[in-house]
Amino acid sequence: MNLSVHGDDWWDTATIPLFYKNPLGGNFQDYVGGIYHATEMFNTTGSVSDLTDDDKDTAKVGIGWERISYWLPWMKMSGRNGIVYFHTFGKKLDSYDELPDSIKKEIETNYPKYNEPPPTDDDRRNETSWTYFKKVLGNQ
Repeated sequence: MNLSVHGDDWWDTATIPLFYKNPLGGNFQDYVGGIYHATEMFNTTGSVSDLTDDDKDTAKVGIGWERISYWLPWMKMSGRNGIVYFHTFGKKLDSYDELPDSIKKEIETNYPKYNEPPPTDDDRRNETSWTYFKKVLGNQ
């Protein structure tokens, strides 16, 4: 944790390097450079008074997410030089109802499992862009 507090503002930054075997590769990845590498960077912000108010059971939080990675598999870049850079910012909403209608419709139509949060004891394995792509490609 890299927590900083200045006045009533707090923020935390985290840089997470990712190294794992590419799920689309074979058994010789260590020898042919098949290890996937990306870096994700998170910035989380909020108000100290919001966190320490005993009358509140939640706090407003803002989050920034950046990711630098190789091309994603569905881009079909076939080893060409280059990277993908994602950079976004968001905030915690007070309720699902605050989502834009377009996102709620997308969830309802294509991702109904996201109408409810996962249980706090969720034991599903981590899903990456690569493992998800492999599932989709494997079903064709």
